[in-house]
Amino acid sequence: MKNLKLQWLDKIPPPEERNPELFYYDIRNSDIDNGYTIERGVLVNNIGSLVANKDILKDKEFITDKELENLHYEEVQDLYVKHNSIESDIELE
Repeated sequence: MKNLKLQWLDKIPPPEERNPELFYYDIRNSDIDNGYTIERGVLVNNIGSLVANKDILKDKEFITDKELENLHYEEVQDLYVKHNSIESDIELE
C-alpha cells in the first residue's frame, strides 16, 4: 500500500479527539497463531491500538500481523496527537 503510515497507541482515543480523516483499529491476541490481529472494535483480549492514514482492513473483518507486515508501512509518531499534550502544544506554535 503506497504511502501508508501507522502509529501504535495504547488505546483508541475517545470519539471527540479522533481525526475523521484517519482510521482507528484495535489489536488483540490472535486466535489463529501466536501473533496478533488488527480489527475494529475489539471488546476482549485488546493488547493495544493503532491509527492509520489509510483503511487497512477495507472489507475484511481483520488482518493478521503477517498481512500487516506485507503492507510496507512507515511507522510514525505524529498521526494522532493527544489534545492538551506537550506534542499538541508544539504543533500549535
